[in-house]
Amino acid sequence: MHKIIQFILGIFLLSFAQDTCAQTPYSSQNFNLNNFFNPATSGFGINNKVQTLFRTQYEGVGSAYRTIGIAADLALLRKNSYDKNNLFGFGVQAVSEQVLDGVLQTNAVSLSLANRLFLNEAKTSSIALGISSTLITRTIDASKLTFGDQFNSGRLFNATSLEVVNAIPSKFSSNVGLLYTLSNEQTFFQFGGSLFYINRSATEQALGKFEESYQTLAQINFEKKIWENNTIAFHADYQNRFENEFFYTGAVFSIPMNSRGENFDRFYIGCFYRTKDATIPYVGLMYNKYKFGLSYDIYQSNMTMSSLRPQTFEFTISTNISNRVSDKLVSLFN
Repeated sequence: MHKIIQFILGIFLLSFAQDTCAQTPYSSQNFNLNNFFNPATSGFGINNKVQTLFRTQYEGVGSAYRTIGIAADLALLRKNSYDKNNLFGFGVQAVSEQVLDGVLQTNAVSLSLANRLFLNEAKTSSIALGISSTLITRTIDASKLTFGDQFNSGRLFNATSLEVVNAIPSKFSSNVGLLYTLSNEQTFFQFGGSLFYINRSATEQALGKFEESYQTLAQINFEKKIWENNTIAFHADYQNRFENEFFYTGAVFSIPMNSRGENFDRFYIGCFYRTKDATIPYVGLMYNKYKFGLSYDIYQSNMTMSSLRPQTFEFTISTNISNRVSDKLVSLFN
């Protein structure tokens, strides 16, 4: 009987380990976190920047999923701090996810390198290729689990006789991304895709072997000035995460914070939709060197029809760490 319970527990936790893999975070603000989802974006924004993510998912329905992430990207071989035409970029990303109040924790650290090729003399059009390597570790804290054989006369008394694996073997993932960008004073357009686990293999686990699946993402970003310096931005992406596929799409409207309508400081308001899952209102603020974003998932699943109301909040911060000077549209996506 103990072996059966152990097997069921192992399958349950390993299924979480696959579905909540922290290599690319499960996010409601994909458009704000490009460095996590495509290595080809590393170092090619208007500015060097640091992006952070704080997400609490399914709060109010048992134990929430919690995600923390940080990413930084740098332009390499610039002529000076105002040069935006570098050909190489470097990035580093780290993500930590906790499930069931820390029973299962997944951590991932990635390094990425990208190369850009300009397609015209004005350097408004380019294509970039990026590669990255990720170290993924998963741990199970068995001390936070309680089993039936620990109770004596209805009271928690005994230590469990089950052998629970506390560590899952670490592994490396190789990843690749491609990105086309067109940017000028009026328009910003991007189309790209990424593929994770291109070195997939059968991984030895406590309960046997399972085959890792490719993780794929395709995305389109488009932003346009519509009058003065007000802009409308559209984002759409397709993701396939371990055979769980969905589309995510929506739009954001931006309003300058000053009467002169300068590019930089502005408010954002928008809404997104993730197929068969949630509608996601979004508000944001770009001020000085900082961009803040807040979103809330309104679920459309059967959970919302019961007395349980899942709450998912996500907060992002992007910080520019270089001079903010550009002759192009300062895009929501850049």
